Amino acid sequence: MQIVGVLLLAALLVVACGDERTPMESKFANVDTQMANLEVGVAPSRGLLTKLTREYIALVREYSDALGPAEARRRLEAKEIELQAYCLPCSAIVTEELAKY
Repeated sequence: MQIVGVLLLAALLVVACGDERTPMESKFANVDTQMANLEVGVAPSRGLLTKLTREYIALVREYSDALGPAEARRRLEAKEIELQAYCLPCSAIVTEELAKY
């Protein structure tokens, strides 16, 4: 019974902590999660991946001042590598965006 009480207390503390991410990080995490869910499926939807890729690029542009050029480039390069295995047209879209940095 004491173990259950301790676990309940721990769960309440974790819930009470809340989300420490900034709104920017939350938006990136949301798009990343949606993309990851598509990538682990049997046949990723190229159309939806393309849409999410464009959303990701839009977020990088929106937050480019906060990210700085080096971090924006790093994020785009990581996304480009991630997409190469699943959606070459999506990867090409990111490559075009990288040319601007």
